[in-house]
Amino acid sequence: MTSPKEGASRRARHRAQTTAEIKATALKHLVEGGTDAVALRGIARDMGMAPGTFYSYFDTREALLAALAADAYRALAAHLRTAREGAREPAGRALAHGLAYRAWALAHPQEFRLLFSGRSPHAQTPDSTEAEYELCLGIVEIATTEGAADTASPYSWGDFDPAFTEVARAAFPALTPAVLARSLRLWGRLHGLVTLEIDGLLRPQITDPERLYRDELADIAAWLNGSGL
Repeated sequence: MTSPKEGASRRARHRAQTTAEIKATALKHLVEGGTDAVALRGIARDMGMAPGTFYSYFDTREALLAALAADAYRALAAHLRTAREGAREPAGRALAHGLAYRAWALAHPQEFRLLFSGRSPHAQTPDSTEAEYELCLGIVEIATTEGAADTASPYSWGDFDPAFTEVARAAFPALTPAVLARSLRLWGRLHGLVTLEIDGLLRPQITDPERLYRDELADIAAWLNGSGL
């Protein structure tokens, strides 16, 4: 006879397995057709699930997309962390991070759009927010280990989102408002050319987007060391 505890454990395992299968099916739809292709009824039909049963796992499309976003944030954060750990010097970590960022975006364009498109329909959930913070902390790490001077900063803590500021200061106790601003500027410079390339706007203008991006990374390294733009 199965004990109540064993029965509950079995149900929990089944729910976790089904949730993983739903997300895997949804990710397949996302990769093939973008966020517009992620429809709850279509995924339920592919899995042979009754809609009523399916909705007990994800009751809205936005909730399912938020779960996919959390997974993508963590996958990208892990990819970038591995790249940084393979470099010894601060400038090398910035270069490795930047190249890995572009490589992941080119390999996962639909996931990249899910995370960073202003038109993305996914909701913010505690899990997706935590995963997004994990990704952002990697950029803060680069900014805190570079040698740019922190003098006469026009920034204060009041200029930034309090929730992320609390997380960032817990992870990096010596963090200053100027360095957090530097982190956002760094992200903007890394992100800009990649987004143009992913959206198909850069290649018509230049035959080798990677060369352009590497030149930008070289300028970023000089800037972070206090000798560039």
